[in-house]
Amino acid sequence: MSVLDYTQRRLYGYRAPPDKILLNYASRKMPLLFDEREYHMGTLNKVFTAQWLSANQVVCATKCNKLFVLDLKTGKQVFIPTLQSRSSPPLGNMEHCGIHSVAINPSGTLLATGGEEPHNLAIYRLPSFDPLHIGEGTHTDWIFSITWLDDKFLVTGSRDSSVAVWEVEDSIQSAKPTGTEKSCRQFDPDSCLEQLHKQQAAQENEEEQLHNQAAQNSNVEQPHSLADQESSVNIPSYSTIQAVLTKKCCLGEKVRAVVYNSRSEELVGLTSNGYLNVWNVKGLKEVCTASAPFSRENTSLILDLDKRLYAVGSQSHVSLMDMTAMKCALNIPSKDKGTGVRSISFRGDVVTMGTGAGSLLFYDLRAGRFMDCNCGMTLRLRTGEGWLRHDEMYQEFFSDQDHFPNAVYSHLYDDTGVRLVTVGGPLPAGLWGNYAALWS
Repeated sequence: MSVLDYTQRRLYGYRAPPDKILLNYASRKMPLLFDEREYHMGTLNKVFTAQWLSANQVVCATKCNKLFVLDLKTGKQVFIPTLQSRSSPPLGNMEHCGIHSVAINPSGTLLATGGEEPHNLAIYRLPSFDPLHIGEGTHTDWIFSITWLDDKFLVTGSRDSSVAVWEVEDSIQSAKPTGTEKSCRQFDPDSCLEQLHKQQAAQENEEEQLHNQAAQNSNVEQPHSLADQESSVNIPSYSTIQAVLTKKCCLGEKVRAVVYNSRSEELVGLTSNGYLNVWNVKGLKEVCTASAPFSRENTSLILDLDKRLYAVGSQSHVSLMDMTAMKCALNIPSKDKGTGVRSISFRGDVVTMGTGAGSLLFYDLRAGRFMDCNCGMTLRLRTGEGWLRHDEMYQEFFSDQDHFPNAVYSHLYDDTGVRLVTVGGPLPAGLWGNYAALWS
């Protein structure tokens, strides 16, 4: 029954339409109405990932190893200090790889992401962003993906072809909240952002005062030792944790994405060479290993429990895999072949894909085709210009090209489905640039 039928029947006392009817209707109509608002991100390099923090804030992470909160109303950014390792030395091959994943636990009280060293795990308490744990001594290469199993356990997937299960203890949040307490998704975003702004401004002011004082007293003997000066600075403390379980992928290499199937209590890891490894979360016992339809540049994996489908993004297709049989149900060819499908999402009966060529494409599962404009052409939303640094790499290899599309490394709808955040940057590894926008 259509939305029109439901609205007419409602006049005669029938019940309101189910949420799924409205969801499917909105998922088909909103892409035709979206208008882009770009944000100025300064000189950051490639925004790899983002997560909704509140109705008007998203937390983002970049290739240049920056973690920050973006206010969608004002465009202001507040940077969060990354957590440094306490014992493990930095690895030589870790330069310029950045933070690839940000994940918030189901209750919205903890945030997991990468640390200062990209093979380490960082845990923050929300909404204050107080540092809680640094996870180390487990992965030997970049962490590509993070997913929470529940409020206490999470899983990381790494470039070293392994997955790891971590247990996070938080004595403050472990107690059951009272009716007056607020979770992360219930807190006042303006007050939280204001608090973070004050902390950042205070830190900058203190650094400026110390710099001025040092300049004035450069030729005068200092009355206090360096240790005394450092002791006056309030540095938040955090503890070190290690994984409770690790598992190597027997056939695959470079675990690019991990998702948790809460219905079957199974963990699925996607490797870059096209293998889907399935483990039972109780002890990480291997259930099966399946081959994805395409073996090149498999970077994205999501799950829709209602449709019982996994979606795998590769260099040229989005492949829908049956959740139970792990068999391919449908291959959707990308309109931008060769640049890769960098991000995927389910919204009602519509699969949204972000490509490396800077396109947002919308595939209608019910109609069995890509959505089109009113003119009959395929609906394709193009990313804006973003920012690109014209450095030596650009001048030597890319100066003959007038415009570089910004790859959509991540996109996410809000709960209502009427707003869509897209983040990314130039696809070539040697180029330095960024892009972020809100579609509404």
